[in-house]
Amino acid sequence: MRAFAAVAAAAGIALSAQAVHVTAKIRVGTASGPCAAAVGGRWVWVSEFNQPKLLEIDPRTNKVRGTAKVGYGACGLAYGKGSMWVEDTSSNAVSRVSVKKGKRTATIRVGSTPYDTTFGFGSAWTTANGGNELDRIDPAKNRVVARIPVATPVGVVAAFGSVWVAGTNGVARVDPGTNKKIATISIPSAGWTAASANAIWITAPGELVRIDPATNTVAAHVPMPAVPLGDPDVVAGDVWVPVIQQNRVAVVDPSTNTVVQSVKTGKGPFVVTAHGQDAWVPSWQGSNIYRFHAS
Repeated sequence: MRAFAAVAAAAGIALSAQAVHVTAKIRVGTASGPCAAAVGGRWVWVSEFNQPKLLEIDPRTNKVRGTAKVGYGACGLAYGKGSMWVEDTSSNAVSRVSVKKGKRTATIRVGSTPYDTTFGFGSAWTTANGGNELDRIDPAKNRVVARIPVATPVGVVAAFGSVWVAGTNGVARVDPGTNKKIATISIPSAGWTAASANAIWITAPGELVRIDPATNTVAAHVPMPAVPLGDPDVVAGDVWVPVIQQNRVAVVDPSTNTVVQSVKTGKGPFVVTAHGQDAWVPSWQGSNIYRFHAS
């Protein structure tokens, strides 16, 4: 916190205490690399990067109730059509897991080195970082039906009638009706993505960038305390950004576009996932999953 506070003071950022507290620390396997979480059905699902497993957690008890087999290097995941869609980075595939059965029902081959997954407009979307493309998966066919060229894509989010994908050359806005890019917002080395009520948020080296979807322009630059940054989400109206090497999350107030708080997490937080007023933050370099409540 001292290092964060020094950076905040130097940047003229005012810290304010918010009502954030830890409600659970869920232990998982040693060196399993819990990476990302998503809600599907009655459960919270957490991918394990170092094990070919997807954990099924009961949010009422904060206990792991089962596991599903997926591919290797699992991280980004999303829920849609009764299934979890999990990108398996090392397997160059997306695993489809039934939330009812708790089992993998399909393995879909995608472009090289998938990095992130979202679900929207009736499809699963995966960034193939090594394949320089955004892949669209049709759940009715369990296969890729469109490949949209994007230079080294990283994060992807579906919002405001479009699919937004961040990569080396900036952020591409894709029309799901045509699978064509309709705008490109220049943000060098754009990384991970999130959407709030009226903005798209993109991580970039040393900053969080706010995009106005009404104009497809950059609306604000928010300095971050350190790099690298992980995959953010919007929790109780604020944007939570993982600051991986500091084992913290920087909380950004969208009304002021400033960092207002630093939240201590487990080791190596990589992805934040919101569920109601709660934030689920797996310790990618540790062996637990932190659950926070914000108000």
